Amino acid sequence: MKKFLITTLMASVMFATNVMAGPSAKFAATYGNDGPYLVSVAVIDDATEDTIVFDRHQGFTFATIKVPQQKELLVGLSAEIGITTDTSIKGKNGGAAKAIAGGRAHVLVFACLVGTNDCTALARPGRVTLSQRVQTLSAKLGGVIESCEDLNDDGVIDVKTECDVSDEEIGLALETLASHHFNFVLPNMDQGEYNVIAFFVTGAVAEVDIDEASVAAGGTVSASAFASAWIGSYMFTLQQVRATKGGIIDRDIIEP
Repeated sequence: MKKFLITTLMASVMFATNVMAGPSAKFAATYGNDGPYLVSVAVIDDATEDTIVFDRHQGFTFATIKVPQQKELLVGLSAEIGITTDTSIKGKNGGAAKAIAGGRAHVLVFACLVGTNDCTALARPGRVTLSQRVQTLSAKLGGVIESCEDLNDDGVIDVKTECDVSDEEIGLALETLASHHFNFVLPNMDQGEYNVIAFFVTGAVAEVDIDEASVAAGGTVSASAFASAWIGSYMFTLQQVRATKGGIIDRDIIEP
């Protein structure tokens, strides 16, 4: 992942830094409020066979700061994350299927030493998922009986052959927008000027899983799935700090 980021981002970051004066302050911030940004969308309409659609978008923002020897950088990342999922299934005569829709957004923060290709400083704790949702709708549908006629006069109605049955349909839709925040730290930085980069990724997946056995038994079914994920307003803050000795610790949560 870091090699990929270096290849795709360094040219833009280095150019932006060259045309700006290097800051000497201990704090920097970048924000955006003209979103939505990085909109990922996956759509499946009325699929009658197994189908998967996936969409992914990525982008970054950065701030530049000068660091004296052996200082820490405290990074705060806040962002609105919107996720929409919509699933529906229609069928009759025992047709069964699953419709799955999911969206997510995550972020990775790292530092690039200005004037070099060194982007190996990954902010701890690493990649963080800001928001994620997977929605699954499962259904086995008998259909809606419109009318029936005893065609062979045996006194017994066979729904499959003696009734007019229309599709039955169910659906589920969810849409959320929420603000999320996470703190990152870059410990024991060497002296120099750094571009600290927040690399965002959004993803959306739509999937339809048809129950082939129900179709082979005479059922009919189709399913639809829609998913989208996007980033709204965000704030990226960067602060030069000094941690106490042993103050940055990789430690698991201890359960009583």
